[in-house]
Amino acid sequence: MCTKPTAECATYLPHANCTSSRLPARSPSSGISVLIVGGGVAGLLAGLECWRKGHDVRILEKSPSRLLSGDGFTIGTSAIRALQKWPDMAEENERISFEPWISWHKITGEMISGPKPLELNVSEGTAGDQNNQPPKIYRHSRPRMHKMLSNQIERAGIMLEYSKQVVEYYENIGSSTAGVILESGERLEADVVIAADGIGSTSSRITLGHEVRARPTGFSIYRASCPIGPALTNPVFEERFPILDNDRPSAQLWMGDNVHALFGRTQDEISWYLTYPNREDGTESWSKLVDPDAVLQNTATIEGWPEYANQLIRATPKDRIHDFKLMWREPQPCWASSTGRIIQIGDAAHTFLPSSGNGATQGMEDAISLATCLQIAGKDNLPWATRVHNKLRFERVACLQLLGVLNHEMRQRSSNANTSQAKPVGLLGTWIWQHDPEQYAIENYSKAFAMLDLGSPFHNTNIPAGYVYQPWTIDGLLKAMEMGEEIVLEGNWE
Repeated sequence: MCTKPTAECATYLPHANCTSSRLPARSPSSGISVLIVGGGVAGLLAGLECWRKGHDVRILEKSPSRLLSGDGFTIGTSAIRALQKWPDMAEENERISFEPWISWHKITGEMISGPKPLELNVSEGTAGDQNNQPPKIYRHSRPRMHKMLSNQIERAGIMLEYSKQVVEYYENIGSSTAGVILESGERLEADVVIAADGIGSTSSRITLGHEVRARPTGFSIYRASCPIGPALTNPVFEERFPILDNDRPSAQLWMGDNVHALFGRTQDEISWYLTYPNREDGTESWSKLVDPDAVLQNTATIEGWPEYANQLIRATPKDRIHDFKLMWREPQPCWASSTGRIIQIGDAAHTFLPSSGNGATQGMEDAISLATCLQIAGKDNLPWATRVHNKLRFERVACLQLLGVLNHEMRQRSSNANTSQAKPVGLLGTWIWQHDPEQYAIENYSKAFAMLDLGSPFHNTNIPAGYVYQPWTIDGLLKAMEMGEEIVLEGNWE
């Protein structure tokens, strides 16, 4: 018996009984081999959940090593539930996450309201925690979240390989496998291939027959996060971006015409982002590093922008400021290949704007749902597993993408005179945080299967109550907003 989960265990004994009192109970072997492309949050959690469900897992990541930089993101309760099934991660998640209070400001820095907690909505008849309160909103450092997940991958003995650049996906028509071609020319195959390699994934050539065109929003965003070292130990920063009473982290949302910014502060890190108009054509990039002077050229054009914010930007190390264009894609209903052997998750399937506050969470929900569907279907019915998963997930994701577009436009159209003090539209609703993707897949797999196979009626219930999903396009939505039409969201989105 292998009592010390290691990479060697995963390499030579694909379904070795790697046990530890700190690992969750693992389902019996399904005999399903899973090849995951992409070691981001969605890919890593897919690996863990597939392992827990009894599948044999191998993960490929193009980067040479673990993610070491990046800012923060919000992880919703619907995804946190999966972490709580892993004893080590359940504890570590509580240690590394934080729950900031937020304040709303004009773009000049003048406070309008707050600070106060962001609270999840609890509608009548729904349950919160053991005290009947809504769960906390988890905010995470991206590098720390990646470290937690990759450490758990190692403890479970899952094979995670770096410097593996996938250039092509392929299906073996008539057989029961699919595969990828690496930059080196090497071919790797499995029963199912999960494309979790982000917005630049070439998997759409297989799932849709063509790559999905990304369109610029007309805005870019600078994002930065760094430890509070000597350069950031400044009395001005302590005053303007303080830690609140009881050592509470803080976040400040600044809003103005065609620009908004966010400044976050914890005990050991300070982070900020700034959106700005950028009408140039370009490609998506999460890795473009820029000098503080480039940011200052943009802040110089913002009327009333305070000097202390510029001081913070100047104090940010050059290797910590990322600049990328905000791009959007139309919702894509099809994430699975024709054979059902290749399936997209996370940003490879659905891109989110930062204003959605849901990109990472939905990638993690994908991972949980897919691992469960594969287990329910079994090896002989894998093509149905990916199609059912796609059916269970698409409408929910498209609803959240819609909210992201609406909130993006709301923020960019806000001025100093009418800075919103309200919660983001719909993003704290009960239908979002109470969802359990694993249980939903268990309860609805057979119903969705009957709909796909026999045409039996089926309606998803993981979207706002009372809402019937209607396909939408970015052009149609933006045109309506430009004409001043009221966007009415039928049903209960709160």
